[in-house]
This record gives sequence, structure tokens and C-alpha cells, in this order.
Amino acid sequence: MTIRSLVLAGLLVSGCSTMIGTTVVADRALPPGTMVEPIGLVSTTIWDAHFLWAAPAGKALYEAARQKALEQKGGDVLFNAKVTTTLTSYLMLFYQTEIEIEGTAARIVPKSEAAASR
Repeated sequence: MTIRSLVLAGLLVSGCSTMIGTTVVADRALPPGTMVEPIGLVSTTIWDAHFLWAAPAGKALYEAARQKALEQKGGDVLFNAKVTTTLTSYLMLFYQTEIEIEGTAARIVPKSEAAASR
């Protein structure tokens, strides 16, 4: 293998990443007569890839990451969720959009059930 081949291989696998942003998001509003019961911390990463163009992290990708995080603990809502979006480009041919989400999973319970368990 020549040096030229090694350099070309290195360029093909290297990429340039840009953090698009980190936000703290609020989950849906609670139905009347309910409370939340925190379950624990959750964290997950999900990504999508495209050739020849950089696709923005849309609502569907965010929702998939949120659902994957909630499935870890069997939660209904996510509190204090920090969402980090990163875009990585490989030779301006292949683009990867990644969403990392972490927060506290919680269950929605009726107020009467929550009071009875105390």
C-alpha cells in the first residue's frame, strides 16, 4: 500500500463535525387531574444519513430520539430534556445528522393514585 493510498483512505474516513445547537425542551402539558412520578435519567443518540446533501434534524428525528429515551425506563414524558444536534460531513458527499437527548423520564399518574401510594 502506497502513501498516496493511505492518505486517500484517511481522507475518506475523516469528517468535519459541527454542533448545530443544544436546547432544553419542554414535553407536553399534563392532562388535568394528573401528576408525574419521576422514574430516572435517560440518554440516547439517534442519527440519520444522506448522500450529497445535509438534511436538517426534523421533528421526526427528534421524536424518534425522544421515544427511544422514554423506552429505556418506560416513561410517558421527558423532563429537563437537553437536546444536542450535530452535523458531520465526510468529503461533502456523505452527511450525518445526529441528535443526542438526555433528561428525566417520568410516568403520568392520576392524582388519586399518587396520593394513595404515599
